Amino acid sequence: MSPKLLDGDGSPVAPWFLAAVIVLSTAAAPLLAAPAAANGAHIGITDVQVTPDEPAPGQQTELSVSIRNGQDSPSVVDVTDIYVRRPGSSDDITRVEDVGTIPIGENISVPLPVSFDKSGVKDLRVVFAGRLKDGSHVRVRYPLTVDVREPTRPQVELSVEEAVPGATRSVNVTVANGIDRDIRQLKVVSSSADVNFTVNERVKAKLAAGKAVTFDFPARVSEAGQHPVNLTLHYVDRGVHHEISRTYHPRFTSPTNPGKIVLTDVRATQTGGTLEVSATAGNVGSSSVKGVVVEIADTERVDRSNYFVGSIEDSDFSSFTLKSDVEGNVSSVPVEVSYTVGGVQKSFTTEVDVSRRAVRRPAPQQSGGLPLLPVGGAASVLLVGAVVYLWRR
Repeated sequence: MSPKLLDGDGSPVAPWFLAAVIVLSTAAAPLLAAPAAANGAHIGITDVQVTPDEPAPGQQTELSVSIRNGQDSPSVVDVTDIYVRRPGSSDDITRVEDVGTIPIGENISVPLPVSFDKSGVKDLRVVFAGRLKDGSHVRVRYPLTVDVREPTRPQVELSVEEAVPGATRSVNVTVANGIDRDIRQLKVVSSSADVNFTVNERVKAKLAAGKAVTFDFPARVSEAGQHPVNLTLHYVDRGVHHEISRTYHPRFTSPTNPGKIVLTDVRATQTGGTLEVSATAGNVGSSSVKGVVVEIADTERVDRSNYFVGSIEDSDFSSFTLKSDVEGNVSSVPVEVSYTVGGVQKSFTTEVDVSRRAVRRPAPQQSGGLPLLPVGGAASVLLVGAVVYLWRR
């Protein structure tokens, strides 16, 4: 940007390489429309650099003001003030004082910090005030235009995984950096009156230009449907903190046919003091179930007994047999089935009729050989035999 000088009423002064400036005497001489030859000092603002060249609202910006005291200047210049104002205003936007002295033929560059609250084209005046060795004062005005623009912002998108109500699911927040430079110190904060988030905050040190990152927020809802989710993205772009807040209304859906256990071929048989229950546990849903446990509930006459089936995939089954001690006769027994689907505990109880099987008692068994005779009869037989034996002799 080329140097340009204005006199006291804003009209341009003759454009020299080093603009001649108006010199005010310590006696408060009237301001001249053009510098007097006797009082002319070859001193001026040669350039003002704006960094960044297109700042964003609220962004810390630096104005680097270059001032030169010409080779033909009659005196060193003591820089007392450099400030920035809007045309016709007496309010300083930024100001520095007691900068230092510029020797003849030398130049200095002075940084001025500034920021702008709103976007738009800013018409400004950079003013340099100084004092010569003889006590005379000089003032130079330099026109400056700054274009303050709203920055390109990252894109924030939200998606929700499918799960049964009450189960933990992922709420995925994707941040895409469409800016042509890195952004830093990212922080995403979630909140909702209807959604229970296990984690409410995720952070990342840097997101490169043209890249995207997805943050996982585990969450639960008590029922399916549309629920509001508030998201706030904090980040730093070129040293300026930015914030994007938005409320989303995603749908928290559940599977159309989640995993579900049913019992088939259920039989309960009592044989004396033993109760035996056999059945098949089948998964009629389209997702797997885990931790299937079948249990004969503890009652007044039946002892508790359980069987761990484990996991059952969709459209699969597992058969089991349970045995329990029983006291007296029972007509039915409660069988409870518990399992987990999508992280949610499910259970149901069914009453099973009991059939009884008679206990067969074995018939008494006899040993082989002749039947035993009374003692008297046996003695008679022996006696007769002995008599016959003796007679034959």
